Amino acid sequence: MIGWVAILMVQTTVAQEFPGDHAWKELVVYEGVRFLYVFYPKADAINDGVVMMLQNQNDYPIEYRFTIVFESPEGMTSADVEGTMKPLEIKTGDVEGLFWVPFDDERSLGAIRMRKYRITRIDAPSQSSNCDSVCT
Repeated sequence: MIGWVAILMVQTTVAQEFPGDHAWKELVVYEGVRFLYVFYPKADAINDGVVMMLQNQNDYPIEYRFTIVFESPEGMTSADVEGTMKPLEIKTGDVEGLFWVPFDDERSLGAIRMRKYRITRIDAPSQSSNCDSVCT
């Protein structure tokens, strides 16, 4: 199933604290996976950045896929994201491919959207017998 999330406006005038859970803003919960983000003004000392956190709340592994869209008054850009998660796993940050500085020309980030999101359950591999000859 493919989904769509409406535009979420980013507040750039208020300084945010990032040490705790209260800093994370929820985008959507879909098929047992929470998608959250934190906005970082001047993440690279010049340009705005966004980091996402994914939380698989399911008791089974999943594959995820989505497009994140970054908008500014001067235009937009996007990134395709995909990966897998173990049951109850949490992923976040650059190492997981979940951190972006979408504009490198000092444009202000005005909105974040998520589209084409898809969650697929990964079934456990079927048990196969290990026989050297005919199995009965």
